[in-house]
Amino acid sequence: MTSISDSFQTTRTNLAGLTQAQPDNATGDNTLDQDSFLRLMTTQLKFQDPFDPMDNQAMVAQLAQFSSVAGISEMKQSLTEIASILGNNQLSEAKEWIGHSVLVPGTISVADKNGQYSGEFDLTTATDNLSIDLLNEAGEIVMFVELGQQAAGPVEFSFDSKDEQGQPLDQGPLRVRVNGGSVSNLATWVPVASVKTSDNNGPPLLVTPIGNVYPAEARKIA
Repeated sequence: MTSISDSFQTTRTNLAGLTQAQPDNATGDNTLDQDSFLRLMTTQLKFQDPFDPMDNQAMVAQLAQFSSVAGISEMKQSLTEIASILGNNQLSEAKEWIGHSVLVPGTISVADKNGQYSGEFDLTTATDNLSIDLLNEAGEIVMFVELGQQAAGPVEFSFDSKDEQGQPLDQGPLRVRVNGGSVSNLATWVPVASVKTSDNNGPPLLVTPIGNVYPAEARKIA
C-alpha cells in the first residue's frame, strides 16, 4: 500500500526532473516587468515543496526589492521627461536674448550693430597713465585710447568703429589690452546671434561671435 508520504516524495522527485521544452528559435525581450514577476512568484508558490514551503519573510523581501527597483525605474523615466520639458522651456526663454548683447568674461571684443567695441574691468590700484589698446589677429593696434589718471574701481570703455562715410565698420574680433595698471574681471560686450540646445538636456547656449556662452556666464544683458 502506497502511503501519502510516498506519494508526495514521488511528486517531488518527478517535479525535480521536469524541464521546460522550448523551440530552438524561441526569443524573448530579456525583461522582467511587474506582471511577469507576479506570474513567476505564483508559479513558484504553486510548485513549492509542501514540506518545505517558501518562507513568508523571503517572499515579502522579494516583493519589496522588485517594487523598489520598479519605483527607481519609473522615477528615472519621470525625471527624464521633466528634464526634457524644462530644457524646452529654457530654450524658449533664451530666445528672448537674440538681438541683445551680453557682457561676458574674456579679452576678445567684437563690434555690435553700431560698430561699437566695448567692455569693462576693475582697476585694482590707482594709476596715472592708464591706456587701452584693441589689437587684431596680427598683433597690430587698430584702435587705442589714453585715459591717464584713474582711481581704483570699475572702468568702462567703448570704441566707435566707422568707415570713411561714417557708417559702422566691423573689423572682426579684437583683443583688449590694458596698459599702465593692474586689472581684474575684464569682460566684453558681445551680441547674441541665436540660441541652441546643449547636450543631455542642459541649459541652452547663446551663440555669439566669440563662441557659445551659457546664460549663467553673462554678467549683464543690454
